[in-house]
Amino acid sequence: MIYWLYPYLEELWQPFRALQYIGVRSGLAFAVSMTLAILLGKPLIRRLRAAGVGEDAGFSDDEEVGKAYAESGKAGTPTMGGVFWLSAILLTMLLFCRLDEPLILIGAVLMVGMGTIGFLDDWMKLKREGGRNGMSRRAKMLASLFLSVLVVSAYWALGDPNTGYPAIRNLYFPVLKDLFAEPDLLGWWGFGIFVAFQTFVILATSHAANVTDGLDGLAAGSAIPALVALALTSYAVGHLNLSAYLNLPHIPGSGEVTVMVAAVIGATFGFLWYNSSPAEVFMGDSGSLPLGASIAYFAIVSKQEFALPLLAGVLVLEVSTSLLQIYYYKFTGGKRLFRKAPIHHVWQLGGMPESKIVARFWILSAVCAALGLLMVKLR
Repeated sequence: MIYWLYPYLEELWQPFRALQYIGVRSGLAFAVSMTLAILLGKPLIRRLRAAGVGEDAGFSDDEEVGKAYAESGKAGTPTMGGVFWLSAILLTMLLFCRLDEPLILIGAVLMVGMGTIGFLDDWMKLKREGGRNGMSRRAKMLASLFLSVLVVSAYWALGDPNTGYPAIRNLYFPVLKDLFAEPDLLGWWGFGIFVAFQTFVILATSHAANVTDGLDGLAAGSAIPALVALALTSYAVGHLNLSAYLNLPHIPGSGEVTVMVAAVIGATFGFLWYNSSPAEVFMGDSGSLPLGASIAYFAIVSKQEFALPLLAGVLVLEVSTSLLQIYYYKFTGGKRLFRKAPIHHVWQLGGMPESKIVARFWILSAVCAALGLLMVKLR
């Protein structure tokens, strides 16, 4: 909205001309989104408390983990904080993003869709059998799968030669300067491979964020370095000279997605205002699913799908240890690879203060994001 108003605002005060620039709107989007999240969060948390929408801290699939949560004093802490987090992002996007950019609209559909699925899951958890069942795994997976395939198919459609996004269907590899895959050359087979791969990226990352959301500030704080790195890569890919310098594809419109990334970063900082230890609210599936999906989408837009496991290293570590534990348990007839999974439970049950665990994961996340950016530079 602001982008279209700046010519009229410029007549009132010439410095308003700066609103046309992506960097200026990204900075404003960050500040406004953070402010909105803080302002929206306080009354919503109060209403959630009044409605009894609180966490059953003693509930867990694992008795030992459930006991640790029960002793941590989290009982009754409101959940579904993702509602005000996502609301702040969408309002900020309406203000500062170019809504005629297809990449913005596709990303918004993905975030709203994942947020809706997460909200329904959170709501069912509060209403069924002690408030913990939620959506069935099959229903949740099918809904997420359908949404992801729809979004990736729309993204693929932008790669038509007549749309002005010639490189959008290609897959680029970090470090390897001149090597990239062109699924478009394989026709419908290429379309199927592309959709399957990018759908996996979205579903895996959204699930990873969901698994990581287990300690105060862990998921949100660990996501911020990855988001900052992806803001830089999306800007670089959308900038003709920077993309050429870094040997990256130039994708018109990717720079505009930087404004969207800035809004997500700002809202995540605003959410941490209440979610840092001791947490006043938890993100819930209504926030963790769209958070992970947005990270995946930003990686897809900036062509960093293969660098994403390093850029979002903590999320990958968490979901990987969880999956390894599950399959190791099945194939060894009940043996465990780790004491508990995901991996943050190992230190939690070992007696390490929760705040120290989270701080160390934040540090690890920053290091992984920096190394991921180094891989991008090495192209």
